[in-house]
Amino acid sequence: MAKRAFVRTDLHGHSCLSDGLSTPADYVKARADEELEVIALSDHDIVSGVRAAAAVAKRRGLTLVPAMETSAFIHFGTEAAEQVHVLAYFPPSLLEGKKLEKTALATRGQRIIESWRAFVVAWIDALPMRDVALVDGDKSLRTLDAADFPGLAVFLAHLVGEGRRDGETVEAMRQRLGAREHVVTAFHRHHVRFWTEQPELFGWSPEEMIETIRADGAFDVVAHPNRIRDTRRMEQVLTYAQGVEVYTSRHSDTVSAKFLEYATRHGKHWTASTDDHQHIRQRPYRPPPSGTPRATVERILSGAP
Repeated sequence: MAKRAFVRTDLHGHSCLSDGLSTPADYVKARADEELEVIALSDHDIVSGVRAAAAVAKRRGLTLVPAMETSAFIHFGTEAAEQVHVLAYFPPSLLEGKKLEKTALATRGQRIIESWRAFVVAWIDALPMRDVALVDGDKSLRTLDAADFPGLAVFLAHLVGEGRRDGETVEAMRQRLGAREHVVTAFHRHHVRFWTEQPELFGWSPEEMIETIRADGAFDVVAHPNRIRDTRRMEQVLTYAQGVEVYTSRHSDTVSAKFLEYATRHGKHWTASTDDHQHIRQRPYRPPPSGTPRATVERILSGAP
């Protein structure tokens, strides 16, 4: 029987370790329930959830690609600065031993994890005492190690506060949560400094990031390229990259068609994903409307240059 031209995939999504809400295990289970074949957990700039996800994927009969959504910039340090995300797909063979953790990107990721904890703790410590009591009154957050520290989405959920408690009136809940609103707003404004004020970690051009991805033996795919305002600069990045993300929740049908035509015309590999974050305001998880070409999946899995 001839192989199908497409593979049922979801090659881009996030767990609670970056800006998603699901654990790595639950992230995989959701995709197994949809009977997908090849998936990736691609947390921002880290691979710390990959092994837990891979263990569940193996039990559920899925192929998991170790992945990372890397953060680079165009026009870093200027008013025109924009983040460009490039997905790094490592061959599953790097899960043998500690090969994955020894890559340059994983090493950078460990520095980012430690820096994130320090960044958030410093913000908490600089708050007025009444706000410290709201955010971390018992100091439980500040006693966590970097590896256990909440990612962005989980920390924001912590700032927002719990939903309605047992026996609590709706009005009392609104007042309690309203008292936190100024703290949530303050962190929203503050947290972008994590990326913009650390050039040694994030001030890389997309091309520099792509070169590092390739040096680590991984495959590079530009994520949701429609979000960049400087389209001329993005065109340069797409030309340099090996692949482009065509289907994602950030793309309308029209945008997906545009990038599918681009990939076909330029002979680029392309992928189909959801970019799932499990946010409450997002629609329920649905697999991407298309599979990924088998040639692209085989290229990602092979780790060949």
